[in-house]
Amino acid sequence: MDIPDNNNGDEIFRNLFEHSTLGMSITSLDDRLLPNAAFCEMLGYSKEELVDKQWDEYTHPDDIAYNRAVLDSILDGREKSVRWEKRYLHKNGSIIWADIHSFLHRDASGLPLHFIATVNNITKTKIFEDALMESEQRFKLYNEQLLQSIAEKDKFFAILAHDLRSPLSSFLGLTEVMSEDINNMTMSEIEEISKSLFLSASNLYQLLENLLEWSNLRRGNTVCHPEPTSLRSLILRCMEPFHESARRKNIALELNFEQSYTISCDIRMTETIFRNLISNALKYTNAQGSVVIKAQPVFENEILVSIIDTGIGMNDDIKFKLFKLNKQVSRKGTAGESGSGLGLLICKEIIELQEGKIWIESVENKGSTFFLTLKLVY
Repeated sequence: MDIPDNNNGDEIFRNLFEHSTLGMSITSLDDRLLPNAAFCEMLGYSKEELVDKQWDEYTHPDDIAYNRAVLDSILDGREKSVRWEKRYLHKNGSIIWADIHSFLHRDASGLPLHFIATVNNITKTKIFEDALMESEQRFKLYNEQLLQSIAEKDKFFAILAHDLRSPLSSFLGLTEVMSEDINNMTMSEIEEISKSLFLSASNLYQLLENLLEWSNLRRGNTVCHPEPTSLRSLILRCMEPFHESARRKNIALELNFEQSYTISCDIRMTETIFRNLISNALKYTNAQGSVVIKAQPVFENEILVSIIDTGIGMNDDIKFKLFKLNKQVSRKGTAGESGSGLGLLICKEIIELQEGKIWIESVENKGSTFFLTLKLVY
């Protein structure tokens, strides 16, 4: 395919085509190509390698259909000329972005002869645009994370203001009574106040522990170190501090499996999970009720643990709000115990950090069952 003479028969077009620093091409109606030197240099080929090749051989596969549609729109007269962007395939396999302006050259009678196109390399511009877009996306993500962090900080303040006030007020009130009237109190009254003080102190301690654990999780300071351990022994250790509170509320606290399952977990983290779930179950179970812990393998490398209580249960609205910081649930226990819902958030984060799951089934006034999965090893 040769460079056609222009309508005036002079060499102006030929010189412009051959010596232009802008990529140019002439494409026949049967798709054969005649490139100029700048076009060849852009794609890394010699002129001999590109002459008479089909244009779709070095066009990105995803752009071929659109490229064909553009040329058809010019050929059938819908467009006089079209400017568009497309991707070429460089000889070394890289992608070259080009801004193309193409029109159809016709003879004196109006019959189509060939397409003439200018091809401007815009790869650097595209790379810059992609980098800018990526930067904007990173900034957007950072901004969303910052807003979430601020919201979590505000929620922390709300938790502190609401949930620390109640046990602290109770604690201060009881100590005031004792300091002013202890000489007139009977031993039974002192014992009753002491129990209330212990309950208030326990609630404060649990809340502060949860706040510290949550803070570490949020700051990324918690690293998971899984190791094999006995599930039964781990749960028994976690149950030990709750036997007295279960006795005071006359609740049966039972471990209902004998098998010595070995699990792979971060022991400290997993103990935190079970302490929170046992405490939660006892908190919302009435006197004469029960809290039972069961376990059974569900897959070759997974065990399902369930903490079943006969407590007050919860409706669908409360269940929906569980495990969500922005949907905090704060309910009094059956003996007036306070709760922030923060413990369940911590359980969810910790169990997911160990690639497990946690969920709940509950019926109002009939009880709740918390399920969690852990890695089982043999």
